[in-house]
Amino acid sequence: MVKRLFYVIGLILLCHCSDKEVLLPVVAEGGIPETQNHSSIWIFYDPSGQDSKAVLNKNNKLINTNWIFNIDRRLTMKEVIPHLQAMQDDRNKDSMHKKEGMINFFSYADSKNERVSLVIFPEINFVPAEEIGESDAMADSGSNVSETDSTHCLVKVRIYEDYLSVDGKIFDIEEIGQIQSSPGPCEEEKTKVFRLMYDEELTFQSYLKTKVYLAAAQVVVDTTELVETLK
Repeated sequence: MVKRLFYVIGLILLCHCSDKEVLLPVVAEGGIPETQNHSSIWIFYDPSGQDSKAVLNKNNKLINTNWIFNIDRRLTMKEVIPHLQAMQDDRNKDSMHKKEGMINFFSYADSKNERVSLVIFPEINFVPAEEIGESDAMADSGSNVSETDSTHCLVKVRIYEDYLSVDGKIFDIEEIGQIQSSPGPCEEEKTKVFRLMYDEELTFQSYLKTKVYLAAAQVVVDTTELVETLK
């Protein structure tokens, strides 16, 4: 009975505002169980969509609350990113009702604890890889680590649907903590900063799964993400 209830409430999240449903990303890792003073933002999957299958519903959004983004796992990052960028712009607008300290979250079906959990969604700078000459680097050739300053070392993590690639090595998404501890081109005294790279057709399921395991491993993640446009 408990598992059945979790399936209904967690894997399929119902939006009472429109009687639509969202299939949440499923991740077998715990996260933040809840947050107070929040409003919900929904990005639905509409299979009949032409240019995009993503449909945004922000009718319940309040600027002076924490925002929880409920996003369908079947969508691609190409479809999701424009809405995330628009909502980040909304969050940053001046308003007399704006309240400092409010946080954005992604929701997901936490199959480990059989509940809906949250992971923090910090403000992200989504950058087309081609703009900074990183398109060829997406193929994992050569070194994908560069120095950012005297105390940090930038580690580029390429996300695929079922695994990650770092410096030519393959890791399961669940093994992301091993990347932090594994030897590499970074000097030992420097803090690793992970920068995510992926193509625009990556599913939101794989994207969020990676974000959840990064949060669980408590690693430092860059706020810039490189997105490759497929020809």
